[in-house]
Amino acid sequence: MALANHILREAGTRSIGPTNHFLMSAAESAGALPPGHFAHDRARFRMYRRCHHVGWKLRRCARCDVVDEARSACSVCSEGNATEVFGRGGGYCVRHRRWHFRGEDKLIGSPEGYRRAEQTLSGLLWSRGVSMHTGELDLATRLILDSWQEPPEAERRTASCVYGPAVDLLVTLTDADVVLGLTALAERDTRQIEGLIGLVVGAGGGSRTPELETTAVAVVRVHRAAMCTAIQMPRSSGATTSKAPFEKGIAEAAYREKAVLLRHVTRSGRRVDVVERAVRAAPASRVVSQRIIPGWADNVPWMKHLAGKRSAISEIGGVVGDQVDQSDTKHLRESEQGPQRRVGGMARA
Repeated sequence: MALANHILREAGTRSIGPTNHFLMSAAESAGALPPGHFAHDRARFRMYRRCHHVGWKLRRCARCDVVDEARSACSVCSEGNATEVFGRGGGYCVRHRRWHFRGEDKLIGSPEGYRRAEQTLSGLLWSRGVSMHTGELDLATRLILDSWQEPPEAERRTASCVYGPAVDLLVTLTDADVVLGLTALAERDTRQIEGLIGLVVGAGGGSRTPELETTAVAVVRVHRAAMCTAIQMPRSSGATTSKAPFEKGIAEAAYREKAVLLRHVTRSGRRVDVVERAVRAAPASRVVSQRIIPGWADNVPWMKHLAGKRSAISEIGGVVGDQVDQSDTKHLRESEQGPQRRVGGMARA
């Protein structure tokens, strides 16, 4: 504790945080560490992302040097001090079995699901560029919570309880083939909505609710619109026929529409005729490369879409690229009343 206070005095700050360069320099000096010691450690936690430096491939770029946003450390690890950390992982401390995220810090009695979720988030999902602050987890959490609107599932509506199911859902939703099936313009929007609802119910063990329908429609609508934008995006403001590279268009369209899943798409799928519309040209590659960083999708469009909505059945016809005929609407109403089934697979475009 005395050492921590000494470092804080040397740095002229009151809080311990990984983003304070003065604090890092003071800590290196106090520990007789070579200058730049923590900078080297920071390099180990660069995020996987797509940028023009690596040809829009999913890589860790030294030139961009993007790391995750800092989050609160486990209170036991930090010995009760308010400490921020950055790196791989989420809101669960495997060592001390504590949940520490969004104001909560508590001991978990049954840690198996949390341990698996933490390992997945710091392993497979990390290699896909997903963290607690890149938007995908917030979307998965929203979907799971919407499927828990009915008792007894509604009693589990806390951030810690939804962590495991949300991470399980993310493993599926960030798979390149699955997300293409949910966003491809060649697929019917009704099928994509039904598929997304089935995946959510299967992962979270909830049920089909009006809230889940509304969110699923909003998610599909946003991602289809973003896919359409990516395909039609001009290379430059003066271009009339030349289109931006697909990977660059995907990154820019995902940013514009806050379509958090779209950046995991790696191909456009089957060709389909789309209605030509005015699309703003892509900016310079260096600008697009800095678009998607942790915190970029804090204000997602489907959160606003939820206000004042109850059921999504009447909204489905508004999804970009399709109109729902009477048979589709009848099928959706019947499926709402029938038994819930987990979707066994997604159609691949």
